[in-house]
Amino acid sequence: MQGGGTVTSATMEGAAHGTVLMAFITIGDAAQLVGVSRATLRVWEREHLIRPDRSPGGHRLYTPGDIARMREIVRLRTEERLNAAAIRRELGPIELPVGSTDQKKRQPDVGQRLRDLRTERGWSLAEVAKRSGLSVSFLSSVERGTSSISVGNLFKLADAYGTTVPGLGAGRQRGPSSMVHPGDRRQFVAASGRVLIEDLIASPGALEAQRIEVQPGGGSGEAYTHPGEEFIYLLGGCLTFLIDETEQYRLNEGDSLFFRSERRHRWWNDGAVAAVVLWINVPLVEPHGLASGGQPR
Repeated sequence: MQGGGTVTSATMEGAAHGTVLMAFITIGDAAQLVGVSRATLRVWEREHLIRPDRSPGGHRLYTPGDIARMREIVRLRTEERLNAAAIRRELGPIELPVGSTDQKKRQPDVGQRLRDLRTERGWSLAEVAKRSGLSVSFLSSVERGTSSISVGNLFKLADAYGTTVPGLGAGRQRGPSSMVHPGDRRQFVAASGRVLIEDLIASPGALEAQRIEVQPGGGSGEAYTHPGEEFIYLLGGCLTFLIDETEQYRLNEGDSLFFRSERRHRWWNDGAVAAVVLWINVPLVEPHGLASGGQPR
């Protein structure tokens, strides 16, 4: 696959039925992200606490919004000791999954969002390929939903479009504000649910800040570069960085790392627990003359 993309079984199934699945999370990955069993998620579904979407083959699929709701269910059960009926009253109605039959016209999938960004600017696929360093054929397959995309390549596209990785998704962050509550963060889930990226600033500009959660086995995929400088502070777990294919650093809780973003870098979590990272990026040069689009990496 050109451009470093990978085709997942879920994506291939979706392509065969004209359905894009790459933005969704499987039940196994969802259970891992929330910290409960698959059986528990099925029970919550029967109790009408959650309502996942379904693939054409009948597999449960979850969105970032579902993950946030399920984490709140865990909190209400463990801290507040609420039963299912009380939790339903507390959380309110279940939002329809992004991409479900009733939602498709209101919230585009990731491929559609990328296509919208491109057409809004009047760019051809060749122009995006030139700006991002990805191939035309790969970009076309991502827009059509027949290929998934690595975290590293998402960062390249975010730079090309002058936004953050969460800004590439269908979700829209609420209006600009000096304060951003956890529930208002713009999010993007990548790497089959193993990487969660959240914007900590409502309107990132010269300074960009993100909270990135990397599950065991998750990572950036390809090495990548972009203008700027970045600072990483590990809040929990461990994360390994490889810079210029020669310098390797293993960060543990409390460790920090600083480097120029023009250096090729990639990262991954080979530990047993999720790595939680505060990631700061300051683009030094605005890519392609757009508003700052550098990414915390």
